[in-house]
This record gives sequence, C-alpha cells and structure tokens, in this order.
Amino acid sequence: MAEVTMKEIAAAVGVSVVTVSNALSGRRGVSDEVRSLVEKTAREMGYGQKKTERQSGGAVIGVLASEKYITVGSSFYWALYQQVAYAASRFGSVTMLEILTFSMEEKEELPKLMREKAVSGLIIIGWMPRSYVKKLAAEAEVPMVLLDFQMKGIRCDAVLSSNYIGMYKITRYLLEKGHRDIAFVGSIQANENILDRYFGYRKALMEAGIRERKEWILNDRDIQMGLADVELPENMPTAFACNSDWAAGLVYEKLTRLGYRIPQDVSIAGYDNYLYDNSFAGRLTTYNVDMKQMAYQAVKLLRGKINGDDKHWGTRYVDSVIIERESVKTLG
Repeated sequence: MAEVTMKEIAAAVGVSVVTVSNALSGRRGVSDEVRSLVEKTAREMGYGQKKTERQSGGAVIGVLASEKYITVGSSFYWALYQQVAYAASRFGSVTMLEILTFSMEEKEELPKLMREKAVSGLIIIGWMPRSYVKKLAAEAEVPMVLLDFQMKGIRCDAVLSSNYIGMYKITRYLLEKGHRDIAFVGSIQANENILDRYFGYRKALMEAGIRERKEWILNDRDIQMGLADVELPENMPTAFACNSDWAAGLVYEKLTRLGYRIPQDVSIAGYDNYLYDNSFAGRLTTYNVDMKQMAYQAVKLLRGKINGDDKHWGTRYVDSVIIERESVKTLG
C-alpha cells in the first residue's frame, strides 16, 4: 500500500495542503478544532506509519509490563517478553519495552510510549487493573493486544495459555499417580489466570469424587505489598498442585526447610515450565506454557491490525503438554 500523502489528508478533511502541513507540524495559523480533525484523520489514514516502518525494518511494537511482575515472579514475564521480541523480529519488526510502576497503575498514568506516539502497536503483558486497561484501550491511538490475560467487556484481542485445561491436566496427572489429598497453591483473587487454574483443579477433583478442602486452598502472594509466601496447612496433603513454577519453588523451599523430602514425603507439580535460577527446576513436573507460540500469535495478531485488519478475534488459547520429571511420587 502506498504511503499516505498530505494531499490525500487535505482532500479527506476539506482543507488545503498548507493547512494540513501547518497542523501536523504544530505551526500557528490553524484553529484547535481543525488541528484536531487533521491529526485524527492523519492517524486513521496511517500517515507517517510507512516511514516509521521503513526506518525500523518493520513496525515498532511497544510492550508494556507491570513493575509488580518484576518484584513478584518476574522471570516468567521477562522470558515471555524475549519471545515477543524474537517473534517481532521474524516479522521484520522491533520492540520497545516500558515497565509500568506501581504509581503509574495507581494514578492510571499513560505510558511514555503512548504519550510520545512512538509505536505502531501495543502488547500488554500480564494482568493489570480493569480500569487502567480500559483507559489504555480507550486512549491508545494504535492497535493493542493483551498477552497472558484477557479483560472481559473490553474490545481487545488476547492470547492466553489454556489455564483451565492446563491445571485440569496437572491435577488429573496427580490423581492418576494415586494422590487424593491434593492442595492448590495460588491466590485466586489475584488475577483471572489463577482463578481459571483453580477451577481446572476443582473440575479434576469433582470428576474423581473428591470434596474440596478449603484449608488446602493456599495463597502464594500479596500483590499490593509485593510479598510472596505460602503458609502450609496443619494437615499436610500428599501433593501440591501449584498455579505456577514460581509458587512451586516457594513450596519446595519451605518444605525442605522443615525436613520434608520431595517427592518421597510430599509431591509437587507446577505450571509454566519456567523456574529461573532454582535447582528444583530440573526436577519439577509441570505444565508447559508454550511462550514461543503465545508470543508469535500475539505479534501476528497485532501485525495484522497494524496492516489494517479491524476484525475482533477475541481470545486465543494456546494449549500444551505436561513435562514429567521427578517431583511427583506414585502412590500404591
């Protein structure tokens, strides 16, 4: 598609080319109303976008991630961002990452990438407050895709791991290994991903005719305080189904400090297949989150929108498999 010209913008608005030039360059002599209309029309027509893409070798994709994921379980999201950068490069594009601070989220401050109109599209990695995501979606002047979370009621495409199915598979795996006393580790009020994984856990228990025990639904984080901890129950289960490998690592460290052996005394299963800088990673049975495919799907969706696809695709779920290692004991 040919690059949009000022002449075409002028024809669309019904003003002269000189007026368009003055409006877009910020020069005087143009009313605020006309300037706003010219800028809006220019954005909608994609003016300047092709030039940016030629300079960068493709679209400039902005990636937004919350500071809370740096202080709480950050490694997974750094790895996911790296996969986004790799996928973008396959499409001839580049990425720009901005970390959103706690203060920015609380004040619902627009990211610098948005204020400076520095990107052709946006990918948001990881759950953020609904009101903030709604504001970002409303004020973004470029296409936007959510990665690893979705926001119902907001018309924004999303790419997710199959949270419900993945945790269902993990819990079924534990059941098939003979475990019936299975705890779930994850703060279910923290975000929708953990809640979906919790319901996958519940479905597997219900199918097996096992009643859920409230004392075995264990929190693993305090998002507001940036704290991470798991309080073990008085009556120990035979296995822990953890909503993430990061949570599995917390459980492992606490159990081993108390003298438990894994898996001889207690079994642990995780979710992600990513536990950074922890010796337990090589032994942990876990559900693999296909980060590479998720990132590819998100970038592909966004690139399509940058190139003019205005269809709302909704949420895409990426399923995967269990990686079986040594952290789960088979009960007789």
